[in-house]
Amino acid sequence: MALLTQLLNLARFKAGSVTPICGPMKVQWELTYHCNLKCLHCHIWKTPLPEIRKNTLTLEQQKKIVDDLADAGVRHLSFSGGEMFLQKTVYELIAHAKSRGMKVGGNSNAFLINEKIARKIADSGLDMLYISLDGDNSATHDGIRGVDGAFDHVFKGVANLKAVKPSIKVFFNTTINARNVGELSGIAKRAREAGVAGLTVEMTNTFDKYAPDRSLIMPDDKLPILREQMEILFRDYADLLPHQREYFEEFETYLKKPEELYKYRCVAGFTSAQIHPNGDLYPCPVAFKKIGNLVEKPFGELWFSPSATDVRKDIKEGRHPICWVTCISPLNQYLSYLSPSRIHKLFRPGTIRHILRKI
Repeated sequence: MALLTQLLNLARFKAGSVTPICGPMKVQWELTYHCNLKCLHCHIWKTPLPEIRKNTLTLEQQKKIVDDLADAGVRHLSFSGGEMFLQKTVYELIAHAKSRGMKVGGNSNAFLINEKIARKIADSGLDMLYISLDGDNSATHDGIRGVDGAFDHVFKGVANLKAVKPSIKVFFNTTINARNVGELSGIAKRAREAGVAGLTVEMTNTFDKYAPDRSLIMPDDKLPILREQMEILFRDYADLLPHQREYFEEFETYLKKPEELYKYRCVAGFTSAQIHPNGDLYPCPVAFKKIGNLVEKPFGELWFSPSATDVRKDIKEGRHPICWVTCISPLNQYLSYLSPSRIHKLFRPGTIRHILRKI
């Protein structure tokens, strides 16, 4: 019944509605601003410790939010940070979300995943973990991540997780930038050797807290390298890529003509949402307009509030900044196939496999 409701909700979105009938399919939740790396493409790690403490909810407050999300029909919950495993109670929170019937994922730099932490992760019931890998060697990865040894910890973390829970789905996630664009195929090779479930690839975002160091901005003269690397990925490592080719073909659009991506109606605020460590609810990671705070009001009340409707109207009319996280998601593209001339693309085996994994 919950799945049918989500499918009907998607149909309303496709029909142009700005009033959902249920909660979002997926919620991303930044649990803490605390981070143990110093990445060049992110400023979260610069947050002072007093501010981190001030903006971190108690476990009981977090559990209450999880309950509200489950009651609203949310099917997928993904935790991140900062570094999610710096919150010592995260394992209990994951287990609570699992007890409410949700699929639970996470994003980590893997620096902390020793044998003890790997066991805690396994016992919590976490379904999948995305681990950042930003180079095919330690010099590139550690240089981008800002801490020596980060590269080695990625592979130690994967090995530790697989040793205690072989069934857990581990993905590498690579953020493309000027420093690592020539290493995408090398990263894919590392992913295959590590035995992970797949490799997700995204562009470096340029908004607010994710505004990257200038050395990461991709110049035009590196676009041929990007094209060449993507061809190698689809030729030799297509089995590792969970998304369709059209998703990757928009990389260059995002870099050179991002305004063209308004052709996709962003799913943020309708089928996905973002929670900040202090409970603030936003439509997406860009956080261009706050819906409300989940400590002050329950999720269901905020999700169906006039302020949420106003946000959805802005997104529908293209009055929002373009980002790579939700504006060009595979779901946007799949919904764009629902027209007589493109619907055949919806029934490709790869598309069906990805959709079934997500719902």
